[in-house]
Amino acid sequence: MRIPRMLRAGALIAAAVVLGLLAVQGTYALWNAGTATAPGTVSAASFDVSLKASPSGQATNMSLPGGTSATINLGQITSLAPGTPVYASLVVGNNSDAGGTFSTSITAGQATVTNVGLGVLAQYVTVSAKFGSAVAECYSTAGYAPLTAAGLTSAAVPKATSTVLCFQVSLSSSTSMLLKGQAVNISLTLTARQLCGVPSGCA
Repeated sequence: MRIPRMLRAGALIAAAVVLGLLAVQGTYALWNAGTATAPGTVSAASFDVSLKASPSGQATNMSLPGGTSATINLGQITSLAPGTPVYASLVVGNNSDAGGTFSTSITAGQATVTNVGLGVLAQYVTVSAKFGSAVAECYSTAGYAPLTAAGLTSAAVPKATSTVLCFQVSLSSSTSMLLKGQAVNISLTLTARQLCGVPSGCA
């Protein structure tokens, strides 16, 4: 009995998975700590968070001129197969020029996976994430956890440093060969929160 050519090709499902990140947004806070000081010059400071995606190479600031939120595309991922996850990364930099420490925390929200066209592949796709110190860490399977409604929050990111948000996209082993060639879009919200930078603490 001859084995159909399609089955001999194995379980590879060419799913064009696009991590269409992000409806990113910055969260700002006004601290009410204060201290007496002599008259002098008051200077404004910026709360800039930079983003650089891989594999797309796209780069942007999280907040665009006028305060609107940026969108960044991590890039199209192909050849997703059961048991063979694919990876992407986002370098998030704290570029604040404010005095003091002014660390930030970064939170990745739960991923939304949607089918393209009349496909049904989304139900078989899982998106996991972790934070690391270098892009190379994204290609190690250790430390990944599925993104849930609680999201995933980084440790404090000091001023003038960055953290790496790693993504792992997996396909269920129960995915049917009949879904070969279907595609999904993956999107999520990234939020940056400024932590207190006042040495004496914040009230």
